[in-house]
Amino acid sequence: MRFALILALLPLPVLADTFVVQAPPVAATVYAQGALVSRNATVDLPAGQHTIELRDMDPNLSLDAMDIRLTGVTITARSWTQRPNAPYRAPRTPDWVAAKDAFDTATEALAALDDRIALALASAQAAQDQIEFLNGLTVPEDTATNVDDLRAIGQLIASDGTAARAAMRAAEAEARQLRRDRPDLEFAVAQAQAALDAVTPTNTAPATLSLDISVPQPVAAALDLTYLTGGVSWAPVYDINLTGDTALSIARSAVISQFTNEDWSGVQLTLSTLEPFAQSEPSQLWPQRRRIEDPVQQKRELSRLQADSVMGAAEPIMEAPVIVEEAAAANFDGIGVTYTLPTPVTIKARSEDLQIALDTLDMDATLSAQAIPLFDETAFRLAKITNTSPEILLPGLALLYVDGQLVGRTQVAALPPNAEADIFLGRIDGLRLTRTVLDRNEGDRGIITRSNEETEAVRIEVENLTDRVWDVAVRDAVPFSEQEDLEIDWSASPAPDNEAVDDQRGILEWQLSLEAGETETISIDTTLTWPEGKVLR
Repeated sequence: MRFALILALLPLPVLADTFVVQAPPVAATVYAQGALVSRNATVDLPAGQHTIELRDMDPNLSLDAMDIRLTGVTITARSWTQRPNAPYRAPRTPDWVAAKDAFDTATEALAALDDRIALALASAQAAQDQIEFLNGLTVPEDTATNVDDLRAIGQLIASDGTAARAAMRAAEAEARQLRRDRPDLEFAVAQAQAALDAVTPTNTAPATLSLDISVPQPVAAALDLTYLTGGVSWAPVYDINLTGDTALSIARSAVISQFTNEDWSGVQLTLSTLEPFAQSEPSQLWPQRRRIEDPVQQKRELSRLQADSVMGAAEPIMEAPVIVEEAAAANFDGIGVTYTLPTPVTIKARSEDLQIALDTLDMDATLSAQAIPLFDETAFRLAKITNTSPEILLPGLALLYVDGQLVGRTQVAALPPNAEADIFLGRIDGLRLTRTVLDRNEGDRGIITRSNEETEAVRIEVENLTDRVWDVAVRDAVPFSEQEDLEIDWSASPAPDNEAVDDQRGILEWQLSLEAGETETISIDTTLTWPEGKVLR
């Protein structure tokens, strides 16, 4: 007896149990490619050995890339399984609960109306049954009936029948009146259903994360889960609007592409310029082994290699990989730029691009025009700006507006604070360009000429047909040579203001100021001479 009492006083072990936890995404940091997603939840756990299951997760995620934290609990094992046929229950997010309540209210209102219609029709049917009963009353043939009894029966049929018919008509009229409200309630139910569907995550993520845990004592454990996922990217877009000649506004937006298998409903979104999926360590540098050899030996070696290649017998020569140098992407602060959106957003799984407005920057602009008569028939509007904001303008697509009218689109390069940039905003049809070749010898016979001299005379006309003054930068090109035997002489009238635009030899530029209705003419004469027996390319 004493032994049984001692056992009764000892704490009993808690049986292992499985807890299914709903932990939808609550925050995401989106990079140029990929995203870091955060989920969290709180679960009440008794002491003992248990299993926590997080269902409806993207099966493309990697278990190794998950950072899982559970306060007051020791995670003893984790596993990753896919259950394509498992029952699906949409996460009960606040948006989903509100939409479900609205749907239930609309559905109940429609059901209540249908109940009232059914009661009215039941009353009409009861009156109809009463009428049929009264119409079926007869006087028994074997019973002597006096006149007073017959009169009483007739009055009963008449009065009750009239009342029944009146009740039936009233009930039918009530049913008709009630039916008039039904289309509106049906539409309200359809709207509520659509709203519920919009916030109900689809069952596109049939994977389950299972955590085997050890709980020393009962606890309300806070679960924090973060992981990297692909299929997400963002890019800046701009609406650039020039108002008048000096005011330029840049409205910034972000286009987010989300093609994962999980819904983001009401997540706190942060946009980052960092690239955690990009190269994270320097490239391999290989030794550069050079050698010299006798020209005859080199020719023999080359002939042997060619012969072996034809016969298919040559052994492959293992050389260090060729490293091609390319211009590196600009990195302005070493840790990137982040933009945190002030309000949560919703992006459905495998959704189309979502554009989110950020802010608008206002800058001063200097307006002019640039003309390339060699290729274009009109000049183009040019706004020179300085980024006076403290933020970097990231590379992205821009729509161009002049006084609110769409004039084109372009790709914006990165523009750090205090840097200058040229932004072209469409053609100016009133600035007409004409480039005429007045004389050319041998130049019209092909790419390779046989003469030892080539001359060309060009006339450029810039005509201002607008009603205002325009400062126009006109550019053209003359050939240049790095060979002493190829002599190039050119002259221009008027003389160009710049003979090497952007340090490019032979690119000429004239800075003109054209009044309304004025035409400016530029003449260029070029002569190339070279020794006999040579060809010009």
